[in-house]
Amino acid sequence: MKNIVILGAGTGGAITANNLAYRLSDEIRSGNVKITVIDKNEYHYYQPGFLFIALSLMTPKEITRHVKSVLVPGINFIKDEVSRVDLNNRIVYTMSGKQLNYDYLVISTGARLDLDSVPGIKGVDHFYSLDAALRLRDKITKFEGGNIVVTVGGLPYKCPPAPLEMTFLLESYFRKIGKRNNVEITYAYPLPRVFTIQNVSDVTAKLLEERGVKTSLMFNVESIDTEKREIKSVEGETLKYDLAIVIPPHKGAEVIEKSGIGDEEGWIPTDKYTLNIKGHDDAYAIGDATNIPTSKAGSVADFEASVVVSRIVDDLQGVKPNKVYDGRTICFLVTGIGEGTMLVFDYNNMPNPSPPSFACYWTKLAYNKLYWSMTVKSVLPGIGW
Repeated sequence: MKNIVILGAGTGGAITANNLAYRLSDEIRSGNVKITVIDKNEYHYYQPGFLFIALSLMTPKEITRHVKSVLVPGINFIKDEVSRVDLNNRIVYTMSGKQLNYDYLVISTGARLDLDSVPGIKGVDHFYSLDAALRLRDKITKFEGGNIVVTVGGLPYKCPPAPLEMTFLLESYFRKIGKRNNVEITYAYPLPRVFTIQNVSDVTAKLLEERGVKTSLMFNVESIDTEKREIKSVEGETLKYDLAIVIPPHKGAEVIEKSGIGDEEGWIPTDKYTLNIKGHDDAYAIGDATNIPTSKAGSVADFEASVVVSRIVDDLQGVKPNKVYDGRTICFLVTGIGEGTMLVFDYNNMPNPSPPSFACYWTKLAYNKLYWSMTVKSVLPGIGW
């Protein structure tokens, strides 16, 4: 029997497991292949929905499913925490004392929020977890006026457009409820532009200016004084706030550090084409866990999962794997309630965003519903929205 072990039941892990289960259904039924998914969490979240929850545009029920309900039949799910991975001996150890041997390993452990590296960050808001999004929703709903600062605690972070989307949605929200004149919104970013990619920055910077949003560039957060309500930057600038939304710094999963697999930030050194963990042809890393030069986004995990599945299936069938990941990424960028655009790019081609439209926003809303059936169940693998 060939054992395929997948660490993580989030987007990348679930898509990989489901796609493999479809492709290898005969082998699973005959007992020649076993697919095991390990995750300490019993719930799977559609993480882009956190942003919408914070603006009262979605509910927790819409973005939450039990892990077992998103995995197709034939997959073995173990609710446990991985304590260590031994790549050389092909063993996964869990906190409960289990030892799982594997023939193929897929690590999709994502990124974790680092709430200890920036002094004061625990005293402000973000929307990168369900609980945090709900707390922020309550504050936005009750906010009558004052200064709102949206900024980033460190690079990289999941879903690069998210801080911009939050800024646009806040501006749109307060305009729609008639309180825009009571609210001053500042978008601060650690680069000399408002987004990582220059031509996307050119488009969105113009929109921010047109909508009266202030910007502060080259603003790298150093500390937050929650009593004075001030955010200080490494560059010496201070921003005062009544409501601060600060994207926490991200690092790789703790188990990656404990296993000695990752770099100093916990990201797994990964071949950007084959997605093999460097030095290990039987182990792959996908999604936010890797160090490859592309966005930490759900679409990336989707496209990568398709590549990894093809390579594992080919190898099982005695065929030399040849499918590679080209860096393909698709990201929605919501520019207000009722409008948005889309970013499509890869390693060699930069995005060329179209003018924001309601049609694109509607597509985003539709995808929020279709995620559960179209993407995570791997009905259309590699669609990657």
